[in-house]
Amino acid sequence: MQQPTPKGKTASKLKQHKFVRRHKEFGTSKLEKKFALEFLERLGIKYKYQFKAESIGRYYDFFIPSANVIIEVDGCYYHGYGKTHAEKNPMQKHNERVDKQKDLWAALNGYKLIRIWENDINDNPSKVLNLLKEEIGEGELKQKINENKKKRH
Repeated sequence: MQQPTPKGKTASKLKQHKFVRRHKEFGTSKLEKKFALEFLERLGIKYKYQFKAESIGRYYDFFIPSANVIIEVDGCYYHGYGKTHAEKNPMQKHNERVDKQKDLWAALNGYKLIRIWENDINDNPSKVLNLLKEEIGEGELKQKINENKKKRH
């Protein structure tokens, strides 16, 4: 008999699910699941969920290896969408500092970072689809060009 997990699900059911909690402090938000299912999987984009930047001890939502792109899905409330720094609450200010740290790490380590807002996922999916097609497509094209440069002619 399998041991029940804290959420009451059996261990085998959790292993079958794609969004198994990878880090004990962080769960999977409904927004992240929605984004992955409705956008990444719909476009057939292969991704790694919860990509860790070891040197700063932070996790990014998604990593697209073929394009060297990191994607962060930002909830409007948690990241203070449309608010100035002074208008944000302490949690939103903390998230702003963390976001700046993650932006800097990605830039310094050669990753393209795309931030996608919750309101765009929910209210403007065509904008998100077009952005992903442009950004991921460009990355794959660059990768093919670089591979061809390395081949002997």
